[in-house]
Amino acid sequence: MPKVNLYATFRGLTGKSQLVVPGATVGEVLARLVEAYPALKGELFEGEELAERVSVFLEGRDVRYLQGLSTPLSPEATLDLFPPVAGGLAQTFGALPSWLLERYLEEWGGAKEGEGVYRLPGALVRFREVEPLRVGSLAIPQLLVEVEGEAAEAWFNRLAFAASRGGG
Repeated sequence: MPKVNLYATFRGLTGKSQLVVPGATVGEVLARLVEAYPALKGELFEGEELAERVSVFLEGRDVRYLQGLSTPLSPEATLDLFPPVAGGLAQTFGALPSWLLERYLEEWGGAKEGEGVYRLPGALVRFREVEPLRVGSLAIPQLLVEVEGEAAEAWFNRLAFAASRGGG
């Protein structure tokens, strides 16, 4: 059965950081999750659609860029559910590859918690690739980086400085 990793306020609503939830698609898994934890419904959905403020990743890829709620899941699949960032910072960096960001985070003592998720002292860093910036025929890769937690501003500033020197 697929695993679901829950972050920030979703952990508080369920009392769990990870659950195993049956389902053949993202929508089925989320529906069963809401059945077990009704408080999640208003956080995950706007009507029948996935709320824009919520990020749902399948193996590190945003399901909105796959087949949305219809995205099929293997029994070994891992979903990561992120609530909106509150009290954090976010920025899209151009030409900062994810491997370089991961190297920075690991050098700074970050612990990998999932695909595109690192825990630093006092902060959680999430990142994912977004649509490239297109200028004529040139496509510049983009990486959305979100930092939340009590030390978010300090880590975000350090990250932005490193990105400006080494990739962003």
